[in-house]
Amino acid sequence: MKWKPTGEKQRIESLDILRGIAIFGILLVNMKSFSGPDSPIRALSYEYFDQSYNVWTNVLLEFLVQGNFITMFSFLFGFGIILMAERAEENDRRFAPFFLRRQFVLLLFGILHVQFFWYGDILITYAAVGVIMLLFYRLPKNALLITGLVMITAYSLFMTTLTYDYWTSGAGLSYQETLNGQHEAEIKQSIQIYSEGTFSEIMQERIREWTDLNQYFLFFIFGILPMFLFGAYAANKRPFANRALWKLWVLTLVLGPGSKIIPVIFFPLKGEDWRYDTFMSWGYEFGGAMMSIFYMCTIVLLYRNGKFKRLFKMFRITGRMAFTNYITQSIVCTFIFYSYGFGHYGKYGPFAGVILAVFIFGLQVLFSKWWLKHFYMGPLEWIWRTLTYGKKQKLRRTEESTA
Repeated sequence: MKWKPTGEKQRIESLDILRGIAIFGILLVNMKSFSGPDSPIRALSYEYFDQSYNVWTNVLLEFLVQGNFITMFSFLFGFGIILMAERAEENDRRFAPFFLRRQFVLLLFGILHVQFFWYGDILITYAAVGVIMLLFYRLPKNALLITGLVMITAYSLFMTTLTYDYWTSGAGLSYQETLNGQHEAEIKQSIQIYSEGTFSEIMQERIREWTDLNQYFLFFIFGILPMFLFGAYAANKRPFANRALWKLWVLTLVLGPGSKIIPVIFFPLKGEDWRYDTFMSWGYEFGGAMMSIFYMCTIVLLYRNGKFKRLFKMFRITGRMAFTNYITQSIVCTFIFYSYGFGHYGKYGPFAGVILAVFIFGLQVLFSKWWLKHFYMGPLEWIWRTLTYGKKQKLRRTEESTA
């Protein structure tokens, strides 16, 4: 029996909706890094874009978006691993060799993404964590859940404790002026390179930033792997009854928004004492994971209730081409902000970034709708599947299939 990719009739519609929403959330977060040097800006003890509309846009992004959608995508990736393993078993095929080939292709895409477009790539991380999941995916479903909970809680407590110790030791205030100066120099250098530099200079800076961002790569995996485990647990336990979803919704409402609202309360104290940064650390790590599960419960419950059908259809279309849309966002945004395009890097704050993100995503909805009317899958999905299965996949629709 031939093993083929998932066909259109086999797709789980709610998963495509969640992928589309995750892609939009990721764009909202990434826009700050596309448009300017977000890492050193976030590290400053004061607000770089200090206009009130930019400050509160940033606060809302931190609460509603930051850390919530990369975790959602991680959950969906873990869910997909179980689906693929089940299909391999149904077709009497070995799962591991196929999956390793799939992850290797994803790794190549990630390397090219970093090399030519953007340092904030997540594909390399997903390729690595996916391979690690081969050690876990056969665990009983309750073991997946417990392992994920222990891991995310321990990791979040560790990161929060480090932040608390840094501030309460006095180091935070002692080195603040020096560190602000270093970050200001980084901001100035980054803006100069990305807005005026050659493509070669930008590439070198991009690789340097990726290296700095991932210097603790193996350590940060512990912040992402739990969501893979939760996704695998959900795939093994499906289908969830609405009653169970409501219970999980209430629990994650407390743990997600409850964790992330605390740094918002202490935002006026940023750079003054330990409270803002410490609670921000907990909110980003643990709160982000719980917030993403809260979002997913909300979305699935609304979907099952039949509400917002047109809105969900829009996200379903973009979710079916999530890989293509993710890479396209990098291509379009870097062209807008880098010197080889319009060169607007460093000129706009978070508020303008949100407006631009909404506009770009709207165009992606229209493009995805047009593309899927004529083709079975996105262009990058087609390349990924063709290389993974070692056989050219069917792409263009016939007139009969379109009808």
